[in-house]
Amino acid sequence: MMNKIFHWTLCFAAVFGITITGAVDTASPCCTSIITGNSQTYRLEHSTVTEPVNMTGYKKVVETQYIEEEVTTYQTVWETQQRERRYTVARSVPETSMKERRYTVNRPVEETEYRDTSYHVTRLVPETTEREEHYLVSKKVYETQEREILETRRIPVQETTMQERTYTVNRPVTNYVEQTVDRGGYVDSVQVKPGKTYTRLAWQRAEYYDPATGTTRWRLPGFYWTEMEGAPRYEVNKVYQPNYITQTVPVTNMLQEQHTEQVPVTRTTFREEQIVRTEQVQVPKTVQEEVVRKIPITTYKSVVEKVEQKTPVTVRRIVSEEHVEKIPVTIYKTVTEERVEPYEVKVAKVVPVTRTVRKPVTVEKWVPYTYTIERKRTVVNRIPIESATTPSSSPIDTERPAVTQPTPAPPEEKNDNDTKNDPAEKVPTIKP
Repeated sequence: MMNKIFHWTLCFAAVFGITITGAVDTASPCCTSIITGNSQTYRLEHSTVTEPVNMTGYKKVVETQYIEEEVTTYQTVWETQQRERRYTVARSVPETSMKERRYTVNRPVEETEYRDTSYHVTRLVPETTEREEHYLVSKKVYETQEREILETRRIPVQETTMQERTYTVNRPVTNYVEQTVDRGGYVDSVQVKPGKTYTRLAWQRAEYYDPATGTTRWRLPGFYWTEMEGAPRYEVNKVYQPNYITQTVPVTNMLQEQHTEQVPVTRTTFREEQIVRTEQVQVPKTVQEEVVRKIPITTYKSVVEKVEQKTPVTVRRIVSEEHVEKIPVTIYKTVTEERVEPYEVKVAKVVPVTRTVRKPVTVEKWVPYTYTIERKRTVVNRIPIESATTPSSSPIDTERPAVTQPTPAPPEEKNDNDTKNDPAEKVPTIKP
């Protein structure tokens, strides 16, 4: 019953030109649909076609742009100025005159005499004798002995393991922050200062107001010492006047990102092994021997000898002589004169210098790029199948109303999947 309902449904779709599509794999011929019409039977073949499709994506690109700003700096310039210095100089003027001077000169006169300076010399005469000395000498004697030595050796063993290593990467992030900047300056401000207070005699009336008690008392009129105040003074001072301006300043912060990676770590361990070996050892032994030696002894004897000697002695005698000589005497007078000396002075001036500075600014923008992907779609082909002709005298065909045969759809281009299901190669058999 279900097969008849499905058969009549396919016929109805073929008569009214309805295309039945389905996701049928062309590799399995058992899934081929069959549409039966009045006098023609069609076979539906499904094939998958891959088409390249261009897609547009966007990626973030960070660019550095430079903004030109004018910066004013102040530079110190030194200028040379010529000035004059006046000063007074006291100069000494010499005046020379001749004077006589008498003086006495003591001249030494030398005379030679001979004196007896004989002296005694003590000379040491050596005498040598010998004596015997007995002493013990320690002598080393080596004996050979065998002993066992236990050695422990450490053999290195290397093992490699994977270990996770976490490191931090700083990525710059630029934000714009509003800040308030003071662009104020100094302006002239006039201040009033009261005059100086002084005391002088002034005429006052009989009534007198006492500021301490706030009462009025009576006194005799006359001149009294009264505090007076002078005229006020006006001073112009420089006062700083603020001017707050809000501006946007880029602030670059470093955003920390943590990454984890596997790192091979080689670890060396030591395995201990004990080895026993025998070796010969030289053991020292001390033996004492008696030795006799002869020591030479030297003694000294004193011998006194007289040495004859005469020494010449020079005797000096002072003889006085009077001399007269002329001496030039110089007297200095002080003369005052005024001099003018030019000199150079370096004066510092602060000169404003304006220059253009390129300030780097980081700008992020999205740039489109095109990439190609493959998209699959299913194509349904309707292929006519040869069928047996039903006789006109069949009661089923006479009672069936005449139906106009629909025009078949134009064939589509075949791909690799269509050649596998070519009707010329394989035509399914339709059972009545």
